[in-house]
Amino acid sequence: MQVTSDDATPDTGTLTRRELRTRTGPTAMRTPVLPFGNTAKPTDASKQTDTDAVGEPAESDETPELSEPDADELLIFDGVADDNNDDDDDHADDVGDATDSDSALESTAVEATWADAERPATAFTWIDADEVEENTRPAELDATIAREAGPDLLAEAQLRPALLRPRWLVPLGTVTTLAIAYSVTMLLWPLHAVAPTVEAVDFETVPAVASAPVWPTAGSAGVSVEGISSVASTPNAASIASLTKVVTSLMVLDRMPLQPGEQGPEFHFTQRDSADYWSYRRANQSSLDVPVGGVLTEYQMLQGTLLGSANNYIDRLAREIWGSDTQFAEAATEWLADRGLSGITVVTPAGFDEGNVATPEALLRLGELAMQNPVFAEIVGTASAEIPGAGTVTNSNGMLADEGVIGIKTGTLVGWCLLTAKDVTIGDTSVRLTTAVLNQGSNDERLAVTRSLFAEVEASLAATAPAVPAGTVVGEVSSPWGALVDVVVDEDASVLLWNGAAADANVTFDLEDQRDEGAEIGSLDVKGPVDATSVGVSLAEEIASPSPWWRLTHPIELLGFAPAD
Repeated sequence: MQVTSDDATPDTGTLTRRELRTRTGPTAMRTPVLPFGNTAKPTDASKQTDTDAVGEPAESDETPELSEPDADELLIFDGVADDNNDDDDDHADDVGDATDSDSALESTAVEATWADAERPATAFTWIDADEVEENTRPAELDATIAREAGPDLLAEAQLRPALLRPRWLVPLGTVTTLAIAYSVTMLLWPLHAVAPTVEAVDFETVPAVASAPVWPTAGSAGVSVEGISSVASTPNAASIASLTKVVTSLMVLDRMPLQPGEQGPEFHFTQRDSADYWSYRRANQSSLDVPVGGVLTEYQMLQGTLLGSANNYIDRLAREIWGSDTQFAEAATEWLADRGLSGITVVTPAGFDEGNVATPEALLRLGELAMQNPVFAEIVGTASAEIPGAGTVTNSNGMLADEGVIGIKTGTLVGWCLLTAKDVTIGDTSVRLTTAVLNQGSNDERLAVTRSLFAEVEASLAATAPAVPAGTVVGEVSSPWGALVDVVVDEDASVLLWNGAAADANVTFDLEDQRDEGAEIGSLDVKGPVDATSVGVSLAEEIASPSPWWRLTHPIELLGFAPAD
């Protein structure tokens, strides 16, 4: 049999059977290289096959039928299989059998010749070499293999997006869940840690306009409102006549104090005292008769002094206490200085001396001080009184007939003088007014000037502008997220003001949870010289809530871990 191979045909020559067996052993077999693949090492099975093919004599003259070889077989040889070739390595020195002979046998070696165009291959004939070559990867990895386009098996496939693959879905779902939980928490978290705050802002109260009363054409005058430090008056000092008795009476009450209802010490009178009374009358001084052999109490003598303007009564009291006019004058100067009553000069107790002078402003302060003494105020507010020795004594102050007038004293020397106090009610507030009118031409003139001054002041008080008008901004609400809202006064805060006086204002806040426009969040307390009031303060507009973006971007502030910006 002849087999073709691409290698050169091996030359076996003429060999004996033993030599041939030895030559064809496992170590002598050589596998030719296929033209389309790498040389494969023969397996034990192939070695067994090769040995069997040449190691045993043929059982018959017929050539054994060859079965279809495996894909990795390299060569096919004709010959007789040797059943005992692979049994054991010890058979290398096989003694042979009956057929063995040392005589030279005719060469039966297979003559292998590579297939070519003239000699087609007889092995692997079922393999299409062209197809194998076409489907074999080229030696260069970047070489392009031209293949016939076939049907795309994935053309109709519903491919899943990359984000829906498990390795992305789990972390993406976790992040999404956390983001939703965070957002819901921040959007619904209460604002306790970042609540809006409110602070007061600077604002000014509205002062009263300066008073400008109509002054009398002659003499001097002044007017005041108790509690208000400023007064309205002309500057010139004038003789005060019997208004001096106000100073002397207060000095007596300081040395011999009386409580309401008390009469105080008694003073005895003799015929000499009655003669002195007539001397006063001849000197054209105001005086009252005395109870000869009788007594007058301190209270009764003060009644005669302040109601009937009795010079002889007040001179008797001054002599009992100070001894002489000189000593009295010295005591009066000290007393006035101790009370800050500058602008008043006193040289005699009764005032029957043009050296007793004062400014209207000083008299106004004196009148306010005098009316604070209840005994003095009781006496000067009395229309008349029964005094032993003098009879019925009528109050010389013609203003007592007017509503609200409560005193205090008249005086006449150079001109007609009058010091008057009056209580008036403005709104719900009672206030005391005092006027001083000096050196008018008659009693009617001093009364007219006094009434005119009272009327002007009352009208001015009634028309007082609000100290803090409604709508005045007194505070500001601010929030960490930038909301700003004004706090305004709900209504006019009015107190009695006059002649440039101003009020003090203080605002308190209690914001709590109030957020709506118009919600009251505190109060404004206004205190004037005479009275006080309180009004509410409220939000000028709604306090806007924080935006979702602010909530989401300020978790530390919302949770209270850090102060808000």
